[in-house]
Parts: sequence; C-alpha cells; structure tokens
Amino acid sequence: MLHRWSDLQPLAYLVAYPSLMAYQWFNGFHAVLFGIMLVLSVGLSVAQHHHTHLRIWKSKFMNRLTDWLFSIVQGVPSFVFFPSHIGNHHKHTHGPEDETRTYRFGGHHNHIIGYLLHPFQALTVLVPSLLRYIPRRAKKGDHWPWIELASIVVVSTTLALIDVRAWLLLVALPQAHGLHWLLASNYLQHAGARPGTGPEASEMAPNDASRNFTGLVNLVWLNIGYHNAHHLEPRTHWADMPAVHRREVENIPLWLVERSLILYFVRTLLFQSRRRQRNFMEESKR
Repeated sequence: MLHRWSDLQPLAYLVAYPSLMAYQWFNGFHAVLFGIMLVLSVGLSVAQHHHTHLRIWKSKFMNRLTDWLFSIVQGVPSFVFFPSHIGNHHKHTHGPEDETRTYRFGGHHNHIIGYLLHPFQALTVLVPSLLRYIPRRAKKGDHWPWIELASIVVVSTTLALIDVRAWLLLVALPQAHGLHWLLASNYLQHAGARPGTGPEASEMAPNDASRNFTGLVNLVWLNIGYHNAHHLEPRTHWADMPAVHRREVENIPLWLVERSLILYFVRTLLFQSRRRQRNFMEESKR
C-alpha cells in the first residue's frame, strides 16, 4: 500500500512522537525523551510537508487518515501546505509574488534577528491566506479543512482540560517548536539567495534561489536540506533528492551549498562571518 518503503521512516516518527508524549504524560517528564520529541517535532513537520507534495499511500483513504493524524499530532492542519506553499511558494520560488519571501520583511537580509522574526512575520501573511482558502474549498464541496481544524481544537482542548500543565509542556510546546522550525527553515534556505522570479532573477534561476545543506540533517529530517533539488522537482520523492542534487550541484553557486546546518547557523547568522558570502548582492562587491 506504500508507494515507497522508505516512507516507513516518517510513519515511524508519527508513531514514536505521540508514544513519547503519552509515556511522559503518565510517568512524568523525562529530559532525554523530551529532547527526542523536539527533534521528532521537526521531522514530523518535514514529513507532513513531504506528504502533501507526494502522497505516502496508494490508498486515498489512508492518505486522508495520514493527513488527519499529522494534523492532530502536529497541531498544524495538513491542508495549510496547499494554498501558500505548493500553490504560491513553489510557483514563484522566492520571487516578488512569493507570499513568504524572506525579503518581504525588511529587504535582503540574512542575520539572526531576521531568522527569529521570520516565523511570526510569515504567520501575518499565511493566516489570512488560509482563512480565505477554507471557504473557497467549502463552496466546492470540500469540507476537509474544517475537519482537520475541528479535530485539532477538540483534541487539544480535551488534553488541556485533563491536565493543562502537562498539555502545555508535552503537547503545545513541542508543537510550537515544530511549527517554528517549519517556518524558520524558509529563512535558512532562502535568505540571501537570489529571487527565482521577477526582475532580480538571473539566468541561473532557480538554481541560485535556494540554500542547500548536505550533511547529517538529511538523515534525520528526510533530505530537507537538498532544497534546490526540491524546488526543481517538487513531485520527486524525498528519498531521491540526493541524486537530483548530485545531478544539479554544478549549476548551484558554491556559497549556496553548505555541509553543516549548525556551522552555517553559528558562522553566518550568529557571528556574521564575512569569509563566506551571505547575500546575492555581495557578488557586485567582490
């Protein structure tokens, strides 16, 4: 029933994450298990993203069930990826019509303040877009977005009424962590890169519109680091992204290929190192 056996990995995350939450709910907080939950919360955000691009199951029912499970576990309805991400971000690839382009908020910056603020700034755009999307789908007879939203509210409210402190620590906080990383990853992967469409785009577009991380982050977070490959072939399975990256890497500017996400974060965002290019506009200064 699976399209690819490699999808057992995100499904394992979908089982492990609520299991760790339930264990701590009944047995008390455990720092190591909670840390694993935070890592998995990001992995589940990536898995939910991948599932909307390319469905995990051959069965429509199983795909809907997986949408629903991702929604209640993550606290983020799966339908949100369709209007703003697939329908807008991938269409305009960090260009001037991309709703969540990083330079929409303060120009072409690439620093720690921009990284921290971007998720909150993006929400000011995404929430109104989603609120417009829901009634449009309802007019077409698609009430699934309402089902996902209602399920999240019911499950979260029920758990909060049972034990609000446990809910805040074991449910709301990891969900907020996963959502923050999901939105902040847009900044990590596009801030400073050249817009893929519009007057600032180059002949290399879209190969110079995304930053790539080729290290261990891909083993845990399902090859999300190969972001240029993902924009070139958004319907390609996540397990095949390394091969697409190897095929295209010669066309990607060297400064948009990083080995380590952590080292990039420390060197570029925290310490603003000038030994590596941080912004496409620095080309004219070299």
